[in-house]
Amino acid sequence: MRITSIEKSDKNKSMASVCIDNKTEFVLPLKRIDALNLTIDKTIEQETLDYILKYEVYAAAKNSAVKFLSLKLRTSYEVKEKLSDLGYEESTINQVIKDLTEIDYINDYKYAAKYISEKTKLKPRSIKLLKMELENKGIPDDIISSVIEELNPDDDQVALELLRKRYSKYNEFDEILIRKMKSYLAGKGFSYNQISKAISKYLPED
Repeated sequence: MRITSIEKSDKNKSMASVCIDNKTEFVLPLKRIDALNLTIDKTIEQETLDYILKYEVYAAAKNSAVKFLSLKLRTSYEVKEKLSDLGYEESTINQVIKDLTEIDYINDYKYAAKYISEKTKLKPRSIKLLKMELENKGIPDDIISSVIEELNPDDDQVALELLRKRYSKYNEFDEILIRKMKSYLAGKGFSYNQISKAISKYLPED
């Protein structure tokens, strides 16, 4: 077998795909390709290729994942997308995610719990909107439901507090302002009933 080309990735210039007999066999960081002395036209034995596929590619993918995770908490979906963008095969990605999950380096439950807790404190919004945001990050529905059940955020109270913070300077509430209040809460993902309830509680009694 012969290395027929080594092509840099368009998405990440530090990565390259190695083709053997005109077929792409694996992706590795350029530094590892240099360290392994892989060059175009070089003959490569099956034993060497098997070693690279089993150990070198996995180690490189795992290192990329760990580096990505070192910046902040990530979901398993986000790690998968990152490794996929780098060009790693799905089987390698799945194994890396499985191994990092087993040692708690990837934990979708902890991610969801931290996300909901922080957003509730810093940028309050409805449970519905929080669920949508977590779903977009690839968190499974069962995990989201479990976290919400554990943390038990109070939509009614959150909606009321949002009104207090945003409209505390107003003493009079005409129809235009009330429509703005409704629109504001709707943008936070609250239902019609939740909005009506919060506004009813917030408005001063006649």
